[in-house]
Amino acid sequence: MLWNGCGRSRRPVGATVGKLAQIALVALTVASWASGAPKNDKNIDQTEQSTWVYQHTYDEVFQACLDAIERMGLFVTEKDKDKGTISGKGSHVLSTGWASTQWIFDIHIEALNTKPETQVKIDCESIGKGYSAHFRKHAPPIFRRDLSSEVQKVLATYH
Repeated sequence: MLWNGCGRSRRPVGATVGKLAQIALVALTVASWASGAPKNDKNIDQTEQSTWVYQHTYDEVFQACLDAIERMGLFVTEKDKDKGTISGKGSHVLSTGWASTQWIFDIHIEALNTKPETQVKIDCESIGKGYSAHFRKHAPPIFRRDLSSEVQKVLATYH
């Protein structure tokens, strides 16, 4: 045993302080779980966004969407430039590295004004089977972000 200058052992005091610290840590952890601390889903997934506005003409954005789809290895199943719609499907590995899965998607493109500003809305669904609820909740927003990012990359080459 280690003795301090007053003839008392230091070990029991150190052990007691360590155990109290552990108990306090466990108590704080349990308290934070029990309090139902709000989850900031907006921070977790700022990717929930499904609509983007680009500072390009309608024609440029429509073509950029087609090019982005091709660059991602996806396929266009229907397109109607007059209505501003593109539908497609294909396999895509998300930017997070999650497994490749099959996707179906619809894109709606609309000219907002002559600044030029063009709005793009992306709807998508994973049609892969066997994925967890977490994947089904968080993967579509990431897919939409990946597609919009690819559209932005294509548009950057236009000027």
